[in-house]
Amino acid sequence: PGLHAQPGDSLALAFGRALEAFARRAYEALTTVQQGRTAMPEEDRQSLVGEAGKALQTLVQGNHLDVSRDLVFCLEAFNVSRGRPVTQQAWLSECLCRILQQAVNVAPPQHRTQWCDTMRNRMREEADLYSNVDVRAWPNILKMASTVAPTDHEMMQADAFIAQVRLQLCLGGDRQTLHNGLSQAAKLVADLKMSTAFGSEEIREMFNDRRKFSRHERQNLLVDALRGAPRPFAQDVLRGMDDIEVDLSERDDEEMKLVTDLLRVLNEDIRCCRHAFFKMKCDWIAGRWAGVVHNEELTPEQVCDHIEDEENHEDFLRVAVNRCLKFNRKFEAARMLARPASHGTRVFETNRNDKQLAYLVSLYQDLEPLPDSFGPVEDSALMLPTSATDVLYVDGYGPALFQLQQDLLDRQEPLAIGIWWAWRCFDPRIDFWPRASLLAIVYEGTFALVDFLRLEESGDHERAGKDVIRRILEAPQILKVVHDIDNTAMQVLQRGVILQAELHSVSPHWTTISPALDLSVVGAFIRRTRPGALKLSGLTFDFLRLEMCMAEALSNWERRPLRQTQRHYALTLAWCPLAIVRILCSFKLIAPEEVRLMVMRFGSPSVPQGWDRDLRGRVCFSSDMSNVLVQDDPLGGFGGIQGAYAENLWDNESEEAQQFRQNLTRPDPKVDLRSALLQAVPSLLLTNQADATIAASATEDLFHHPTASRTLASLYAAYKDFMTRKAQGEEEA
Repeated sequence: PGLHAQPGDSLALAFGRALEAFARRAYEALTTVQQGRTAMPEEDRQSLVGEAGKALQTLVQGNHLDVSRDLVFCLEAFNVSRGRPVTQQAWLSECLCRILQQAVNVAPPQHRTQWCDTMRNRMREEADLYSNVDVRAWPNILKMASTVAPTDHEMMQADAFIAQVRLQLCLGGDRQTLHNGLSQAAKLVADLKMSTAFGSEEIREMFNDRRKFSRHERQNLLVDALRGAPRPFAQDVLRGMDDIEVDLSERDDEEMKLVTDLLRVLNEDIRCCRHAFFKMKCDWIAGRWAGVVHNEELTPEQVCDHIEDEENHEDFLRVAVNRCLKFNRKFEAARMLARPASHGTRVFETNRNDKQLAYLVSLYQDLEPLPDSFGPVEDSALMLPTSATDVLYVDGYGPALFQLQQDLLDRQEPLAIGIWWAWRCFDPRIDFWPRASLLAIVYEGTFALVDFLRLEESGDHERAGKDVIRRILEAPQILKVVHDIDNTAMQVLQRGVILQAELHSVSPHWTTISPALDLSVVGAFIRRTRPGALKLSGLTFDFLRLEMCMAEALSNWERRPLRQTQRHYALTLAWCPLAIVRILCSFKLIAPEEVRLMVMRFGSPSVPQGWDRDLRGRVCFSSDMSNVLVQDDPLGGFGGIQGAYAENLWDNESEEAQQFRQNLTRPDPKVDLRSALLQAVPSLLLTNQADATIAASATEDLFHHPTASRTLASLYAAYKDFMTRKAQGEEEA
């Protein structure tokens, strides 16, 4: 150290200068090339830094160097890499950390602790320290200090650090130098988790300079800077860009593309950016080459159902009507304009002078709307064995919620229930955070709807209401029967059950569904195919001999009040899987031990993200692969079993009924069910013996034959009563 000492210097100050000089000279020695070869022999190159560390260890062990006192100014040595390229900076910082770590490791424990406390105090209290350190070295410094005691970015002076980031990395003279500096700054901000200290406005100004950088360059900078940032903060940055810089009048606005690309890469909720959300809905209606109106995927009434309660209703209506008129589809445009919500809009007034369109609008206005009644929209479809007045509607902290809690939680008895949920997603390629708005629960003749949107509007009652639902979903004695659940559907439900204020928190508590039984697995096992290949509509037709009404499948589940037909459809999605599983079990198409093997837990954080792909792609319940259906096979939505329509062929001894039951496929005896599931989705299965035992008692409810017979009798009685009332209504009309 004496080589670098100056008059009046303490040993600590001189040693700090010596460390800096060593790192600089070591790098020069290692990289110097003479006549095409490195100046230092390879053996010495490999051992140089290690030997320096051993030399420091010798000094510390011989009491010639006091770590707690003589390494006080070691941080200033990290200034050696300032202004150097990234690779040089990384080597120099790691070199210093390595030799310092070797010295600290052999110091007495008390000295190590004192040294670490001194470093932490300097980071907290000495603002001048940051001007004497290469700002890029801080991740290595914190990592080195944390080996002695917990040390993170919270120990640093945020203002001093931010000032040095601006000074050292964000003042490049030319464009390339500035971009390199900003790229290093973005990664540094993310590594040190300092994005919130900068603030959303500073992040936008620093990394989103559209005067100097292209859209793709800015996207890379912002992605690096926001990596690992809290979701509310990242959304605040994106919201500011969306509010200030996006121009909706430009069809191909670069800033809009930047915001949507960032939303996609960062996996953020597009609903936090009102302009991007508006553009996505416009494209969903009628994009340049796609959209539900462009492709005629929805009826005019269904399109209006999705847009009439929106803040930008007139804008969406104009997009839909203009696309219809562009392709001379005036009948569809007229049906949209004839709706009461369209009257008085600028779109309606603009098209008044089109006499042909105005005439069609007048015709549609004279038509009486179909009455909204609890039941299917389509003729001769499945009718649930209940009435609108008997449905429990949970929309707050009241009697309906109390009954749900009393029936399912207070009794503590094993029970099987059917559940499903409804949500709205406009574009799965960018709309990553849809939430369940409605949950249907069916059990023992009770039909319940839990309205998450209304619960969230109830204020303080949201917590109490959602806590009951979470406890039901996780209750070990309640077997939840679902159909074809996947990762997307599970996440949608989890976002619906969690408190609205905690949705984007750092570590939200996601609910699970356990124990659960998926009809798609049971049906695939019996039909000798893959899970996910059989649609609920096809299974309903095959085993219940009735068609499901799908008219409300694409309706707006966020619009209130819900139509009675929507309520009926949502409950059907929960009732049919439970009824079908109960029939398959009680009529012995599947054995109790086989059902117990299929009980799973969905939504656990320990489960791999691709569990649904594994379940559908790696599991096959057939030894003959030639006739196996795959996911999304068109045949999966159609019934393939012959039999009379709307007849109870299960509790019937007629020749036709007996033939129907004989024709039903049974599980393949050559398939080892346990091995098939364990090899593909072991993380979904109940491995805890206590949980498996409790779940097994709940599966026994499915094999109760009298309950299955009552379910079938009530179903066909409800269907016949519905058809009778419908016929009487048509006669009166």
